Amino acid sequence: MRPSGDTVRRIAKSGDPDRSLAALFAPRDARIDLFALIALNVELARIAEIVTEPGLGAIRLQWWREAIDRASKHEVTGHPVADAIGAAIRKGKLSRTRIAALIDARSFDVETKIMSDWASLEAYLAATAGGVFALGGERLGSRGPSLEPAAFQAGLAYALTGLMRAFPVHAVSGRVYLPADALLRHGTSPEAVLAGKSSDGLLAVLAELRGKARQALSEARRDVARLDANARAAFRPLCLVDPYLAALEKEERDPLREIAGINPLTRFWRMARWRG
Repeated sequence: MRPSGDTVRRIAKSGDPDRSLAALFAPRDARIDLFALIALNVELARIAEIVTEPGLGAIRLQWWREAIDRASKHEVTGHPVADAIGAAIRKGKLSRTRIAALIDARSFDVETKIMSDWASLEAYLAATAGGVFALGGERLGSRGPSLEPAAFQAGLAYALTGLMRAFPVHAVSGRVYLPADALLRHGTSPEAVLAGKSSDGLLAVLAELRGKARQALSEARRDVARLDANARAAFRPLCLVDPYLAALEKEERDPLREIAGINPLTRFWRMARWRG
């Protein structure tokens, strides 16, 4: 099993280094399941990047549903991530229902290239990143009602910040996750974004979304503080939202061509000192 475990960690670390670093601070016995969860999320997110037609994306999502179902019944699928998720489900460490919802949420990525409005974006972020936070909290022992609001707000804060950082990559691939109605309200459009045209309107939309991310982060901190200490560890990636938002705010940045980053030492220092 060791080679498979190494592969799962490698997929997680290459595709989501921030969450993977946070997983290293979790209790040792939970790390293998957390890395499997991160790797699954990475694999699902990649589908939209490698398929050329919605039908092909739907086929890949269905493969994941079926593979995880088989793995949860002690079948070996040949894919280390599916096998690791199946093992976690069998042990009762990850919820089969939440995993299924995480896969379903990625249907948007393969079917739609333009986010229509804030309500749609909020639902998408809550189901994807929020789902990962909820599964992580569940794996670390939280089963109470307080987990849901914490995961919801954490998903908004973390993923909204991540989408703004990945904005140039998405635009190049023909996808716009910024709400189309907000772009139009500020005098620009998804088509202008895809054409590589920056504008005051685009900057205004990004500023608006940074405000929403900060509000969600404030509420997430309040909700996470109500969880027990073990479950709070699943929310450690939130410690990077503030510095990433600060990097996104730099005036000299071109939001269509530069990906905002932070110093690796700052990243590690914030992870190490985070107490939830």
